[in-house]
Amino acid sequence: MSNAVVLDGSTLEGGGQILRIAVCLAAITNIPLDITRIRGNRPRGGGLKLQHLTGISWLARASAATIEGAEIKSTELRLSWSIEDTPLSEHHFVSLPKTIDIGSPGSIALVLQAILPFIIFGPHSERFSDSTCQDTTGVSLSLPAPVRITIKGGTNVSFSPSFEYIHKVLLPTFSRIGLPPITARLESRGWNTGGNQIGTVQFDITPLPAGSCLAAFALTDRGTIQHIEATILGPKAVQETFQREVATSLASNFRGVSTTITFEDSGHHSRLYLLLVARSVNGHLLGRDWLYDRKTRGGELNGPIEQIVRQVVQQLQMEIQHGGCVDEYLRDQLVVFTALAKGKCRVDVGQGSEGEALEGSLHTRTAHWVAAQMLPVAVDEDGSIVEGIGLEAGSKRPLRSGFV
Repeated sequence: MSNAVVLDGSTLEGGGQILRIAVCLAAITNIPLDITRIRGNRPRGGGLKLQHLTGISWLARASAATIEGAEIKSTELRLSWSIEDTPLSEHHFVSLPKTIDIGSPGSIALVLQAILPFIIFGPHSERFSDSTCQDTTGVSLSLPAPVRITIKGGTNVSFSPSFEYIHKVLLPTFSRIGLPPITARLESRGWNTGGNQIGTVQFDITPLPAGSCLAAFALTDRGTIQHIEATILGPKAVQETFQREVATSLASNFRGVSTTITFEDSGHHSRLYLLLVARSVNGHLLGRDWLYDRKTRGGELNGPIEQIVRQVVQQLQMEIQHGGCVDEYLRDQLVVFTALAKGKCRVDVGQGSEGEALEGSLHTRTAHWVAAQMLPVAVDEDGSIVEGIGLEAGSKRPLRSGFV
């Protein structure tokens, strides 16, 4: 494919991260894209899985792309757009399907990650809500009406963000960096533990006004940790044990920090989950969690509960000690928005033991690599400062020069 960006899907993380970010950016900008060796680093074999195909197919249709290789287990994917294609602002988004059914307990959060930037920066209806925002010059702009998307799949799935993390960490941080309002409503839970179960989440996503840009943002000056919120999912029979274990561990490891603990019956002894969210005095959020993915013997859950609490508390302590404003899993979720924003975005990622800026996770470095391959972004060595292209919503036109 001439003039296409060609990406090796086995680079760095070598999994679905490359697909989600690359296809989303291609759909927003109409840059032809060719991905080879898809998910080439996965030990059980690469290629497209159902959850990847679901998001990709939706983006291709939403952006009027020609797509090749969109099949289960396909290791190559190509997207292109005709030169005669109408601008994104003229694609009538309101006519697109508003329900995305993964067809399995595949991660709803990862499908959201793939399509969210497109909805925010891409086409939207001509209907407007009563809400307003200000552009970078302080001019008040009317916000488009929210786009309602219902995604069916997994809300609590191994190795992917949970609904709780989306609701309590991701979306509040998105609001903090200047994205228009996004809400999530849990209709039913979907699990890949304790037997597969399909769940449903409804999202109301407000696009940026056509022609506006996301202003450069800064997540700095974390401040001390003020409060920790614990969310527990588990069978009703262990509620008292689970809550007591969490309360005892928080009290001994985070002295002087206020805490709240909530519990929800997961309905199955194999469905054990804990999320801890630390809030700083300046409003920054750090989250760590674990959906227990090991076998439980004979319904004995005391040991697994102790493991979960010990691991998640230790991980949250590590995040707090680093001193950064975002946790390890939030960093890669912000990369697309730093790449599309207008100007230099700064994210305090914390420091390592020697005082150097903390190196990003493999997922974060992969996200930065994809963004730099697709767009003329400038990323500093540790990824804490990114100069975005200043993309105008709905237009495919960046403010920086050098855009392909």
